[in-house]
Amino acid sequence: MSGIGDTVSGGLGGLACVLIGQPLDTIKVKMQTYPAMYTSTLQALKTTLLEERFRGFYAGSSPAVISNIAENAVLFMCYNKCLSLVQWIGGNEELSITQKASAGSLASVFSSVAITPPDQIKCKMQAYVQTLQTKHPNTSVEEILAKNRVNMWMIIKQIVREDGVTGLFRGLTSTWAREVPGYFFFFGGYHFSRKMLTPQGQDPNDLSVPRLVLAGGIAGCGYWTSVFPTDTVKSRIQVRGEYSNSFWKTLTTIVRTEGVLTLYKGLTPMIVRSFPANGALFVTYEYSRKLFQSETST
Repeated sequence: MSGIGDTVSGGLGGLACVLIGQPLDTIKVKMQTYPAMYTSTLQALKTTLLEERFRGFYAGSSPAVISNIAENAVLFMCYNKCLSLVQWIGGNEELSITQKASAGSLASVFSSVAITPPDQIKCKMQAYVQTLQTKHPNTSVEEILAKNRVNMWMIIKQIVREDGVTGLFRGLTSTWAREVPGYFFFFGGYHFSRKMLTPQGQDPNDLSVPRLVLAGGIAGCGYWTSVFPTDTVKSRIQVRGEYSNSFWKTLTTIVRTEGVLTLYKGLTPMIVRSFPANGALFVTYEYSRKLFQSETST
């Protein structure tokens, strides 16, 4: 399939992922960046609904859409190119699951650059109310919401004003530290589960929608369980700009002052999110890919 087909299919998959998974992603970011405010996933859900209403779950949706479309468009375009590269290096016709997973790691090096600016904007918007609460502890959430309206362009201008254009790439090192190992487990988990879920004698490319959703969910669980502490550090750096934006300093300070378990705050909603969101991603990607293949072959 052409690079254009890979790019468009990946972008459509990213769009489906964010439309379904945004509320739980918002809860994840809130729990990561302000763990003292939230004791559990249910408490975070209840507090967000009561204080910010339903729209609070979709804070940062615009940059989230941009982020997921950009990430998955670049990721899947590069992934298929990296598969060819790995196949050429290995000199074998049939790639192993490990080789497919390695191609995913390599592709994520490029997609990380595309995702970092919109991902930072998304995280800031998702935790905007909590950031203002820490600055104005005696002000109610209702007053904060009444006096402050946040949008994507406001956050962009704030970042550029405070840190320059390069500030948009704050957290890139942390993103690489998350994506490179994470996508090894993501694509490895996807291809392994596809193989296990394929009935004997059938083609893995012909999996039913429920089986694709299950494979996508397993891929998402593999991704998040392998890299969640790194993602927590990234979110802290992007939202709160802690500890001179140093990955290692932020990581060691969190462990020393808040405990290791703080690094896993917000993991539960992401595990729950994995099945509908990543299931939608792969169903959309695989079927869009087939559509492009059929169009180019006629």
